[in-house]
Amino acid sequence: MSFGPLAGLRVVQLDGQIEVAYCTKILVDAGVDVVMVEAPDGHPMRRRSSRGIDLGSQNSPLFDYLNSGKRSSTLDGLAGLLTVADVLVTDTLPEPWEVFHQKYPGLTAVSITPFGLEGPWAGLPASDLTLQAMSGGMASRGHPDREPLMVGGEPCAWFSGAIAAVSLLGVIARAMETGIGELIDVSMLEAAHLEHNMYPITYESMAGRPFNQIRGVPVPGIEPTLDGLVGFFVITGQQWLDFCSMIGRPDWLDDSSLLIALERRRRRSELIDAIQSWTRERTTEEITEIASLLRIPVAPIGNGATVLEMDHFRDQDWFVENLAGFLQPRRPYRLGNEPAARFGSSPQIARPEQALDSWREKRSTQVLFPPNSTGPLPLRGIKVADFTGFWAGPFAGQFLAGLGADVIHVEGPHRPDGIRMNTLRAMEDDEWWEWSPLFCGANTNKRGIAVDLSAREGREIALTLLDQCDVMIENFSPRVIEQLGLGPKQLIERNSDLVVVRMPAFGIEGPWKNRVGFAQTIEQVVGLANVTGYKDEAPVIPNGMCDPLAGVHAAVAILVALANRAKDGGGMVVEAPMIGGALNTVAEQILEYSVFGEVQTSLGNSSLYLKQGVYQCKGKDRWVAISFTDESTQDALTKIVGSDSDEKLKNWCFERSADEIVEVLWGAGIAVGPVVWPHEIVDNPQMRDRGFFEELSHPLCGSHPYTGWPAKISGGPRVWNREPSPTLGQHNLEVLSEVGIPLEQIDKFRGAGIIAEVVTMGQDGW
Repeated sequence: MSFGPLAGLRVVQLDGQIEVAYCTKILVDAGVDVVMVEAPDGHPMRRRSSRGIDLGSQNSPLFDYLNSGKRSSTLDGLAGLLTVADVLVTDTLPEPWEVFHQKYPGLTAVSITPFGLEGPWAGLPASDLTLQAMSGGMASRGHPDREPLMVGGEPCAWFSGAIAAVSLLGVIARAMETGIGELIDVSMLEAAHLEHNMYPITYESMAGRPFNQIRGVPVPGIEPTLDGLVGFFVITGQQWLDFCSMIGRPDWLDDSSLLIALERRRRRSELIDAIQSWTRERTTEEITEIASLLRIPVAPIGNGATVLEMDHFRDQDWFVENLAGFLQPRRPYRLGNEPAARFGSSPQIARPEQALDSWREKRSTQVLFPPNSTGPLPLRGIKVADFTGFWAGPFAGQFLAGLGADVIHVEGPHRPDGIRMNTLRAMEDDEWWEWSPLFCGANTNKRGIAVDLSAREGREIALTLLDQCDVMIENFSPRVIEQLGLGPKQLIERNSDLVVVRMPAFGIEGPWKNRVGFAQTIEQVVGLANVTGYKDEAPVIPNGMCDPLAGVHAAVAILVALANRAKDGGGMVVEAPMIGGALNTVAEQILEYSVFGEVQTSLGNSSLYLKQGVYQCKGKDRWVAISFTDESTQDALTKIVGSDSDEKLKNWCFERSADEIVEVLWGAGIAVGPVVWPHEIVDNPQMRDRGFFEELSHPLCGSHPYTGWPAKISGGPRVWNREPSPTLGQHNLEVLSEVGIPLEQIDKFRGAGIIAEVVTMGQDGW
């Protein structure tokens, strides 16, 4: 029997790899009853080890981690289970949706495939490497004179699983209420594009040029120290100035071009010796302490061994014991004051009778949390106050808005959302803050108000708004929300149904709670950087994927909290730090160290499971990624190339264009993909066929394509991006009137600068 906010929901897990198992793990964490259906000799993942260790009859740690708390059934029980289940999660449907839906009309199906179920590329082979290449995520990572680099650890699979889970949680109430099963069709390629790129199609359309066509590594980045490695991510001008002062290079302060991160990449050879000379003379701990005091984003470089010993993670009980005897990350979010969950055992291979008998019993599911959930926008009626900035927080709010929630983005006239600083206009231009492609991309479908929260009247406006909301999301540093007079305890005392979601980088308590944490900092700490890079060099920062990872896991937490509210009543504080989703999706490093004492390192573009690599082809800086998923594909290569040697394949690719290589190898059933720059994906025929990019007209910036959602949902919404991002304070009058503030008072607030439609402080004061 399952317990939790979604207890009673019945899910069948069929086939697939990490993407399917992680989707259902997220569901189990929320109380869902999951039965995994496998062959009589067990799922192949039972025998997987990232270090190639012979496990004998023992389950792999990754299998036990992903499948704890689930039950098992052999394949002969599949049809019976599907007749009484609510949901099927699989890598591809057993038969076409129309046939499947007619056979199981009340069953919702979640399909996670490389390219989606329809379109010209449907059914073609892919690997995590080839998906990263085709997504635009690889081209800029690595050195200009070497091959582009993938991110290690199969990030596309983990993120696709999370996308599938949150999509299901967003619509399951509608399906349960109507009794009509829905199809959720997840494209891993689209998920990879969203994970690895920050709206490059919108950027190029607005700017008339790509954001970047230079491969390189950040300067400073991951640097050697006296006793190991340390990671920096210096992005703002102030952080660069502070960094220069810290390492004793005041002469660099006079070169304003070095304020720009891309320029530092170009001039790496001029800068790196001086930077590393300073870092090599100090320990990682010394550097971390100094940089943290200066608010420079800094982190030790974690791996499967070191993260277990980091003081912050130990203090906050981030690792709990699995019944199989190893340590694993706890659930990525925390509801209220609940203790860290203890995980059940993974299932033994079993006959289907036990699951079938228990599922035939009558039960009541209470997952219908939205007040109006049967139309194409299942979250309509949920009101969300979004106090977040940059990308991770807005990502969570944007998902809710995509499904119909009324999401009100709250920023200040003195301190707007910081991502507006990434603007295409000079600061001297009128309305320069409206020309940020990144803000526009992350905030579609929202309304927006601009309120000075430092003023008493501004705080009262915020409190009045929050009195009428279902959810508040914020990603301030933990100390800030109390300083603003918006402490969670006070908010819930005023509105007992309010769900307050907090998204600081490292959590709301612990030794690191006040550290600056960008996505890149998180990547360095948890071990993502550790498995990314050339085999013969220091690790490389993946560069941003922890923002959408954090956003999707926060959205999961919000939906689970709303289900809990519907079941038990009352609001709560939800802690969904950036670190949570990241730790859960790099778990394999931690598990294998805990069990075998093995520390994973970067393999470049190689894999322990597959023969694969990235090969140069015809054209300036053009490359293809190729993976051989089994012996038959290697045999096919031998027939094409004349040999299975890597050198022969390298020469064969060098003489051909990427298009020719893809056509030949895909025709032979081999996973292959061109390494494309992010903006080039706008011409991808599969994405065009699925309508992934949607046109929207912004009142100032004009009409441009926007990134959609990687899951097509049969019950809707048919169009993901329906309204452009709000201009600063665009909905001040509308929102304040709705919450009961008289028009005369609104005019006074505007006159006093408490609300505004323009930025009232320049760059120096931001």
